[in-house]
Amino acid sequence: MNQKIEHQKEKFFIGLELRTNNEECSLAMPAHKDRFFKENIVLKIPNKANGDILALYTDYEGDYTKPYSWILGCEVLSLEQVPEGLVGKIIAESKYAVFSTNGEFPQGLIAAWQDIWKSNLPRSYTSDFEVYPSDFDPQHNPEVKVYIALEENK
Repeated sequence: MNQKIEHQKEKFFIGLELRTNNEECSLAMPAHKDRFFKENIVLKIPNKANGDILALYTDYEGDYTKPYSWILGCEVLSLEQVPEGLVGKIIAESKYAVFSTNGEFPQGLIAAWQDIWKSNLPRSYTSDFEVYPSDFDPQHNPEVKVYIALEENK
């Protein structure tokens, strides 16, 4: 798994929210993802910045062992029009550790998160996110980038 440090500017984000934790996520996340695609949520999101889909981890109650919000959606140009049933969030400007997943999907992504949890990264637990590029394909183009927000002074 490759890792680099990157500075990201503030982003606006709209998506479908799920409140979960790492004990319940293996059941809750697939159902949430199915709903996202069955209801064509991506088509309901206005003013998309690009064709990527993001999975945002935010509103942590503590570290990765505590509840958090997992929101599937897209980066947008503004939060002026948030459709009913969806949430708008600001992904703060920050320094991020960026991981590129390797191997089969979702095993490569799961392995990346396990490595992140075991690491000693100075995580800020503000907004972490996965980027699924517009050309993402689980069989032929399975790479996902995982952005982990870091404490600025570390």
